[in-house]
Amino acid sequence: MTIPRVQVGRVIGLLEVLQDFEGKVDLAKVADELRLELDDILPAVDAAKLLRLLQVNTGDLILTEDGKMLLSKNASGRKRMLNNTLASLGEFKGVIDFIKSDHNGEVTKDELVRFLKENMPDVDSEQTFSWIVEWGRYSLLLRYDSGSEKIKITHKGAGLKE
Repeated sequence: MTIPRVQVGRVIGLLEVLQDFEGKVDLAKVADELRLELDDILPAVDAAKLLRLLQVNTGDLILTEDGKMLLSKNASGRKRMLNNTLASLGEFKGVIDFIKSDHNGEVTKDELVRFLKENMPDVDSEQTFSWIVEWGRYSLLLRYDSGSEKIKITHKGAGLKE
């Protein structure tokens, strides 16, 4: 799955904890520090790995150069960086391409959920839709109007410049 399945804030929070430990710390220590169970942290770890923001090596979480760069940026810089990263991830890129090419940059929630069911039958398409909207909004790739239930590519589209 190349669509992060955790809230953006959890991933950034995890990276900030790693930064506090000078970029490398045991996963169990992070769980203890955050007063969470390992199972509660693993989705954030998986998402950060997917985004190439951290590595895992024999139980240690290690902040990558990309992770350090993300943390060094202000909010808009983080959004631009994640925009570029997400736009290149396999299934996320497939969603972006679906919206761009087949529907002139805009689809309804139902159309996108149907696309997810057809192309990713092993995932919960409603939950995946929620993750796409959250990460797409945060990274300025997508806009979603919950009133009309339309999701569209932002005017800048994928691949914002740094």
